[in-house]
Amino acid sequence: MLNKIIVFLAKIDCSKKNPIEYSKLLRNAGQSCDEEIDKIRESMLDNLLFYSLFFIIILFGIFIFKVAYLNYFSLGLPLLLFIILLLKISKGIKKIRNYKLGRDGERAVAQQLYNIARQVSKAESNMRIYHDIVDDKKGFNIDHIVLSKKGIFIFETKTYRKSSQYERNKITVKDGKIYKNNYPIQKNIPLQVKGQEKWLQSKLEQALGKKYPIISTIVFIGWYVKDKKIDTINIENAKNIQHVLENQYRKVIYDDEELTRIKSVIHTLATRREPPKQELC
Repeated sequence: MLNKIIVFLAKIDCSKKNPIEYSKLLRNAGQSCDEEIDKIRESMLDNLLFYSLFFIIILFGIFIFKVAYLNYFSLGLPLLLFIILLLKISKGIKKIRNYKLGRDGERAVAQQLYNIARQVSKAESNMRIYHDIVDDKKGFNIDHIVLSKKGIFIFETKTYRKSSQYERNKITVKDGKIYKNNYPIQKNIPLQVKGQEKWLQSKLEQALGKKYPIISTIVFIGWYVKDKKIDTINIENAKNIQHVLENQYRKVIYDDEELTRIKSVIHTLATRREPPKQELC
């Protein structure tokens, strides 16, 4: 509804087509977070429009029935609508703030990965980096996939605000659970990452007829990481992920031909596939 009003008021010509071929574009780091931010902003604008129109109708009704008929209900209803709108907007702003933090964390890790890729030779690794691989049916995404001659790597980024109560904010592992500053993280991140591994393995196996090993890492931005493993999953600070890529395998395990086949599958998974949903028309 809001889009149609904007198109009408701005006199946007919807007969002109977008020239961009989105099926050929790779997804960006943190793109899922940006898409969620766009959805929240659109919802906030819809709420603002709806409650503003409702507010205007109430004021118009009060004006029609004149001031003599004013009572607590007629005065309290606009105030109640304003409070509801304020609460919805406040909730939306909080969500946007959290999504922005997550997006910026993913971009920071992406930058770190590109810095690492520039330091290694093509002959040694032939590294390729992909971001925000999404499975719409299951409703999850893989933050980063790094493909090289030394393996296939998944990096799951976690960005948490640090507490000023601690001199050093720590990530620790106990009984298979991850703790930040001695408090357990409620979300089961290792289970999430294991699900990502199985999904990517199944996609590669369907396309290439082979089950490829996946090396997974949970990356924490700006936190001191005391323990480095949960089962086969690495746990690292963003500044220390280079040794995961360099030291997991001391030798090349994929030649250029096999790497190209793997790359073609992952490249397809990492494309946008459809225009951005915030397009007006």
